[in-house]
Amino acid sequence: MSSRLEPRWLGRSLAVRLGLWHAVFSAIGAAVVLVAIYILLARALDAREREALEIRAAEYADAFENGGIAAVRNLLAREQQQPHVRSLLVRVVGPGGDVTFFKVPDDWIEDDTHVMVPDRWGALQPQRVQTMRIPRDEQRDLTVVSRRLSDGALLQIARSTDNRAVLLAPLRHTMWVAGSAAVLLSAGVGAWLAWRAIKPVRAVAATAHRIVATGDLSARVEGVQRNDEVGDLVRQFNTLLERNGNLLRAMREALDNVAHDLRTPLTRLRAGAEMALRQTDNPVGSREALADCIEETDRIQRLLETLLDISAAENGVLKLKCERVDMNALLQSVAELYALGAEEKAVVVEVLPSAGISIAADPTRLRQVVTNLVDNAVKYTPSGGRVSLAAEARENRVFVTVRDTGPGIPAEEQEKIWQRLYRGDHSRSQRGLGLGLAMVKALVEAHGGRVTVANQPAGGAVFTVELPVAVPT
Repeated sequence: MSSRLEPRWLGRSLAVRLGLWHAVFSAIGAAVVLVAIYILLARALDAREREALEIRAAEYADAFENGGIAAVRNLLAREQQQPHVRSLLVRVVGPGGDVTFFKVPDDWIEDDTHVMVPDRWGALQPQRVQTMRIPRDEQRDLTVVSRRLSDGALLQIARSTDNRAVLLAPLRHTMWVAGSAAVLLSAGVGAWLAWRAIKPVRAVAATAHRIVATGDLSARVEGVQRNDEVGDLVRQFNTLLERNGNLLRAMREALDNVAHDLRTPLTRLRAGAEMALRQTDNPVGSREALADCIEETDRIQRLLETLLDISAAENGVLKLKCERVDMNALLQSVAELYALGAEEKAVVVEVLPSAGISIAADPTRLRQVVTNLVDNAVKYTPSGGRVSLAAEARENRVFVTVRDTGPGIPAEEQEKIWQRLYRGDHSRSQRGLGLGLAMVKALVEAHGGRVTVANQPAGGAVFTVELPVAVPT
């Protein structure tokens, strides 16, 4: 079984997808943080460099204002030995655009030669020519600060820095390495965590596959004790399997019982029809045979209609026409209905006195519940016995009890009597459909109540119907 599922999990594993998504979002988050750190650091370095140049520009501007170009030359001469000064480019541009002073760092000059240039009279004169390269590439930055002087001239100071090469480039490399490692680790950890998290889901899938492949309805998901959403899913899945298994078993038993109970009326129906066909010269006998056919047909129809009503009630689609019902009046009417038949068996049917009790319920269905219970009680109570009906209200609930002095119900059958078409050992000799108590349970639960059965200490059974005062909508 696992070998058949393995390729499917490898091909479209939820754990792998969750791990990849975890890695993607982790990479995006890490990239945003690292880029933000990089940008903030680069800006801080640029701001620090510009601030230092602003200070130097102020010094040179003060020197120019106090002593002109000569003062600037002297300031540069005094500071020639300082590296941060040697790397400075200093230029003064006059108001007319002519360069009155220009100092270039020595490491910016690539070629310093003398060439012969004709003067205005045509004579050749030697002239110094410098080839300068401003070192600005992806590893060095050029920062320029300008300051306007009082005479209209423009003082410019520039410095080429290697912040990117010294600090930012290694930082980028570290970020790439650390980020890649973090993404790979995140993908692995995410996949591992997802694989562990969906282990119960894989168990559910394996169990479902086993049921589909083998038809084994007893299969359950084992070994899941987690108290989270996934654990609750597994428990609900097992509960669903249990209910489905019980339902299928009940359906098989019901079909067996239906086949068994329909065999007799169908045989009688066929026999009556054949008798009617044979007695062509005896109209009376033919009519009796046809009457028997109609009786058996009605019995089959009642059986099927009762099964349909039970199914509708159990599935919550039974229409209830609720109104105010006087329980004492309902019990009295049912008792009067069975008084004559009970009297023939020397059984007393009585309604115990109680205060006025009324509930909101479907009177027809509620009467059907009490009628079925009283019918069973009268049927199984021997001569000289008693059937008692009572109603009592407690804490917004109404309790209807039907007691008899019959043989009672064996403990091992008390849960089975509510099943459709179930016939206990004591009921095999009694005529009936075997659906009365199943109908009682379905109708009571449709009203939002419950019904129970127990044996009385002095003998006999007591059925208790518990109903809310108002039927829940």
